[in-house]
Amino acid sequence: MSGRVSRRVRHPVRLVIGAAAAAVALVVAVLVSGLGRSSVFDPVAVLGRPAPAEVLPRLDGGRVDLTALHGKAVLVNFWNTWCQPCQEEAPALAGFTARHADDPSFVMVGVVHDDTTDAVTQWVGTHDIGWQVALDPGNRAALDFGTTGQPETYAISPTGVIVGKRAGPASVDDLERLLTLARGTP
Repeated sequence: MSGRVSRRVRHPVRLVIGAAAAAVALVVAVLVSGLGRSSVFDPVAVLGRPAPAEVLPRLDGGRVDLTALHGKAVLVNFWNTWCQPCQEEAPALAGFTARHADDPSFVMVGVVHDDTTDAVTQWVGTHDIGWQVALDPGNRAALDFGTTGQPETYAISPTGVIVGKRAGPASVDDLERLLTLARGTP
């Protein structure tokens, strides 16, 4: 009788181990085959593609139409008020935009997602913001750009093509490099 009890105990353990091994094998197969990847969320896949044709509400009540900015070098920075790296990046953005404030061939747009209008209004009111701030209701722009976090900054050429991306907080030097890419100059 003790032999039968022993076999019954081992059998469920083998089933659990076998099921776990099969699940791991399936996950590995999906990842290796690329079936689990989406080109929308691939950070490199957006480079060379036209920027999404977004029309976003601005914090001040106007609208930002990214296609209307064709002809200019554009940097689009995705951020939110509760993001610590975004807060650390803010002085670099302020210094960079102040340096280029009189440049009619350049536009900087900050796109806020995953945040409330009240929090953004309060944050903007207490910081030196020299660029347009747009809201991203429903996070559609963030999804269309393929953001994977925040902050993220995209360089868009005058022809409307995404030519550069910086994930994480950008320094003034990073922003200058992105602007150089957006202008199409070496």
